[in-house]
Amino acid sequence: MARTISVIGLEKIGLVKPGDDVALLILDSLKSEGQELMDGDVVVVSQKIVSKADGLLVDISSIKPSRRAISISKRTKKDPRLVELILRDSRKVLRADPQAVIVERKHGFVCLNAGVDKSNVRGRTVYSRLPEDSDESAKELRIHIEKMSGRRIAVIVADTYSRPFRVGQVEFAIGISGIEPIVDYRGQEDLFGYELRYKFVALADEVAAAAELVMGQGTEQVPVAIVRGLTRLVRNESEGSSRKLLLGRRRDLFSKIL
Repeated sequence: MARTISVIGLEKIGLVKPGDDVALLILDSLKSEGQELMDGDVVVVSQKIVSKADGLLVDISSIKPSRRAISISKRTKKDPRLVELILRDSRKVLRADPQAVIVERKHGFVCLNAGVDKSNVRGRTVYSRLPEDSDESAKELRIHIEKMSGRRIAVIVADTYSRPFRVGQVEFAIGISGIEPIVDYRGQEDLFGYELRYKFVALADEVAAAAELVMGQGTEQVPVAIVRGLTRLVRNESEGSSRKLLLGRRRDLFSKIL
């Protein structure tokens, strides 16, 4: 039997508001669309609806920028209040110019604008922030969904990231529960008996990117997708951790050439 992976987009979640129960919205959407969860499903959830439900929406008109934010805003041509919001979620600013503000977030992720985002957020001066702890958000969602559905699943919270030396963006996993983020092939043999030394596959990122094929980035209104067919890789006892996907500059093969 051929190996098959299927991706099911949920189209009836609706616009998420602060305080909404995302797990309940997912299960209600599944029911209204004639779908149901199966053991081993991976529920991929857009970071945006997690942030909205958690109330992580900020109106920058209420922010008073610091001297540092004002200084950076002059270099970047960005609103100093927006820069201040970015700085509040950052550990270190790696680049700040009119092309990009790249930072290292408090939990180690390197990304544009600390993940502060305007897309699909209502209000001219309102922006969304990333969850405080995306792994914890994924864990809470998984436990809640499993209790209500009786199914053994995994949850990935996904967000859009740019990639060095590549055009375009893809979905990355920023929060993980119930599935190990890495498949380690090192030490195994290939078809011809050679020992694999570097095959270290970012499974969680691959699943997030696959889900984006139905979730989209614009007006699709598909903030959740079910990825089915990975049953052997879903481990209910595994909390997983998105931090396992972080290299650090000393281990990063490309950082030394930048």
